[in-house]
Amino acid sequence: MTDNKNVALVLASGGSRGLAHIGAIEVLEEHGYRITSVAGASMGALVGGIYAAGGLDAFKEWMKTVDRMKVFNLMDFTIGNGGFVKGEKVIDELKSIIPDKMIENLQIPFTAVATDIRHRREVLFNKGSLYDAIRSSISMPSIFTPNRIDDMLLIDGGVVNPVPVNRVLRNPGDILVAVDLNGPYIEKHEDEPEEKKSRLRGRLEKIVDSISDKVLKDKVEASLPTIKDKEKEDDDDMGIVSILNQSSSMMIQTNADLTLKLYPPDILVRIAKNAYSTMEFYKYDEIVALGRTKMEEALRNFR
Repeated sequence: MTDNKNVALVLASGGSRGLAHIGAIEVLEEHGYRITSVAGASMGALVGGIYAAGGLDAFKEWMKTVDRMKVFNLMDFTIGNGGFVKGEKVIDELKSIIPDKMIENLQIPFTAVATDIRHRREVLFNKGSLYDAIRSSISMPSIFTPNRIDDMLLIDGGVVNPVPVNRVLRNPGDILVAVDLNGPYIEKHEDEPEEKKSRLRGRLEKIVDSISDKVLKDKVEASLPTIKDKEKEDDDDMGIVSILNQSSSMMIQTNADLTLKLYPPDILVRIAKNAYSTMEFYKYDEIVALGRTKMEEALRNFR
């Protein structure tokens, strides 16, 4: 193993699985590695940007307070086109604990990837407002409304580059480390007990029922990843929402595989795409632990 401890770090898109990035970063630092630059897409951009700004400890403390209901309380529903969540609540909450900064003034060079759906191109944020970059990169299609900046209509960076190993600012000799959250599927752990499923299902239904506007209600019911949708995933006769989700998932996984073949990192952490669903942020401890375990394994193999 090289004596060099400098790391150019790449953090992939992946919804709540992005919490695994926290565990991966912790292990790198514990082993004496120095992260010299970060690039990320979607949740990778959120965790990577906050880390580059020196706010990861504050973010971790905040995440420990997140439960199922807090996840949905942060959803500011809207009738706007392109999604049913504006995303302003979660960004305002983050700004209250980690103030906005200019990317060019961050402690560590940082690049966030987003997708300009209007001009059909990849967009890189390596200067300007940190939260403009994060909000743009996390705009999951059909969930968050696109972020409008100038004449751009920006959505999730994972659409074009889910693991942006070709976008990180790498110094000569830096070890290229990538944490991919779109790895091959694994056999799922046992389903939750029926009673627990029913409680979660009831909470989701209450949230939907609390929205008075019928148009928005129909939109939420069609798009929200309910327990019923989950139970249908393995059926031969999938609903339209499940088919769209599975199709998008396959495209992202294929893009990630191709990118990693074109730009192979020195150290690669891969977490199965179905390890956790998009919105399971309330499973903070176990997802962070998974990131720690996978990074420990990758470092052992590297050595």
